[in-house]
Amino acid sequence: MAENSATSAASDNFPPPSKEQLDALKARKGQLSRQVGEAKKNGLSADDLIEQLKQVSDELKALQKAQKQTLNRQQDDAQKTQEAPAAPPFVGAKIESIVHQMLVDPRSTDRCAAWDRYVDEHPAGTAYHRMGVRRFIENTYGHQTRYLCALGENGEIVGVLPLVQLRSRLFGNFVVSVPYFNYGGVLADNRSVADRLIEAASGWSDSIGASHVEFRHMDQSPLDLPARKDKITFWLNLPKTSDDLWNQFKPKLRAQIRRAEREEPEWYIGGLELLNDFYDVFAANMRDLGTPVYGKRFFRNLIEESGLTTRLVVVKVAGKPCGCAFLLGYRKRMEIPWASTLREFNSSSINMYMYWRVLEFAIEQGYRMFDFGRCTEDAGTYRFKRQWGAEPLPMRWDYKMAPGVSMPGLNPDNPKFRLLIAIWQRMPVWLTRILGPGVVKSLP
Repeated sequence: MAENSATSAASDNFPPPSKEQLDALKARKGQLSRQVGEAKKNGLSADDLIEQLKQVSDELKALQKAQKQTLNRQQDDAQKTQEAPAAPPFVGAKIESIVHQMLVDPRSTDRCAAWDRYVDEHPAGTAYHRMGVRRFIENTYGHQTRYLCALGENGEIVGVLPLVQLRSRLFGNFVVSVPYFNYGGVLADNRSVADRLIEAASGWSDSIGASHVEFRHMDQSPLDLPARKDKITFWLNLPKTSDDLWNQFKPKLRAQIRRAEREEPEWYIGGLELLNDFYDVFAANMRDLGTPVYGKRFFRNLIEESGLTTRLVVVKVAGKPCGCAFLLGYRKRMEIPWASTLREFNSSSINMYMYWRVLEFAIEQGYRMFDFGRCTEDAGTYRFKRQWGAEPLPMRWDYKMAPGVSMPGLNPDNPKFRLLIAIWQRMPVWLTRILGPGVVKSLP
């Protein structure tokens, strides 16, 4: 009966039990336990004392449960009071914008600067739409790219679309906007401009014999195209201070972070000086997942050639690198597109410590949003990201396909890749570091 009453009190928004109440019950429980022991020691009946002890124990458990429920509810309410993150529309509503010219492959300094300005000013513009990423992809892998720039009556940009061709015997010939990253696709002043860009992209795809074009959009897509909608990203609104964020966490999450702190981890954040340690952890984790790994050159070039705000994170325990992350900041949002921890350290919650320190850093740097990256709904990574208070946002990848071509299935969940994944997981890490870069360059 005591448990039901306490639970009801918590659910009815009554104040949680006070520390004095709990301390008094704990003291009474200890007193009764000693009395039971004394009675048994002296050969006396302890039945009444045992019954009292049971009642006090039940009441204490119920009040502790009520206290936990109330605190969890208060934290949930605090998170709900924040404005839920929302992805901005990539197709605007500027009715007056009309395409007078389609500029293909702007390369001049002025044109590239104008492109980047349009991306930076567009509500849905991302770091991956910028020209630096084009240079990175061309210099790292030599892929053919085509950047479409829609111009208005006075030569002003009214829409852009970056395109990259991926071609291999193993995975086929197709176009992505843009590969390797979570975001891309069309940025346009209005639907008419977006349609013209899609049409031009389809024309180029047909001319090079590609099977399809993949546009990496968010769920608000107004385009009448077939779409893949199995991926979700997570965004977290960041408060002004890390203390405010800590107070939003549930007790279990805080306990996991404190558990890791008992290992006395060392935290490093910087640039290329951390690349070797970062890559050692990242490559080992990718092998364990059965995923071909990017080469070390991929990350070096992304830092050096893209012109983006990037940082590497490494966590060590007893001098050994055991966790790593790649951070990318753009506007007011910080993203963690890649993160890994060694499996042998999972029981010590090092990944929880690493993410907490990354979130602290993001707040200190003035970012207002944290992007946990994409995952599949209800996967382990989905639950991991949700526990930080982040809100899921559906992703929608639109497709323009050649006649007779079905939706592509280049993802790890495809049954035909299960054997390859199992074989990869059994390879030594050194071998995956040699073979992986040649495979992954053709994967979107």
